[in-house]
Amino acid sequence: MNRLEHTLDLGSAELFPLAREAILTWKLQESAGVIARPVRRAHVGQIVDLWLNPVWPRRAVRLRGRELSVPVGPCEVVEVIDTEVTDEERQFQRAAGFVYRTLPGHLESGEQTFLVTVSSDDRLRVTITSESVPGHPLLKAFAPLSVAAQKMMAARYATGLKRMLQRLPSPGPSSLHGRQHILGEGQHRIQ
Repeated sequence: MNRLEHTLDLGSAELFPLAREAILTWKLQESAGVIARPVRRAHVGQIVDLWLNPVWPRRAVRLRGRELSVPVGPCEVVEVIDTEVTDEERQFQRAAGFVYRTLPGHLESGEQTFLVTVSSDDRLRVTITSESVPGHPLLKAFAPLSVAAQKMMAARYATGLKRMLQRLPSPGPSSLHGRQHILGEGQHRIQ
């Protein structure tokens, strides 16, 4: 079983609402060149097919109206985390993300978690964890390569989200409304 955890500081806790939306609407995957279909807000039981854009960070090439991408395989969302609570020490805890389990036909067999949290020092962090084994016979033969690819993708997810958040104007009471179009062309709300 391959276990991986990758954490990256994203900046100020003020960015939490934007990072939350990016995670729960699959924008984090998109920022790393992974295409999820169909794209909807993550919910338990949701099944999506994942595809990899082979020319990332450029936009996927289109041929005869279709994106040329590499199939990664299907997965199912098994848990959604979306909390804003105060613990017994009166500290405000915020976390958002989801866990998916791969389904037959995916290149890997296991679970992956995508989570943004606000720490006690008011810093926003993203953590990507996975527990998996190669699911494809070719990947089983080259297991060390598979582990290296997973590490690379975890770093791409985290840095992609950080770049996305850095491109946005600094947070403030009136700036959240103007960011909605960046995270989803108006189809996703920011709370």
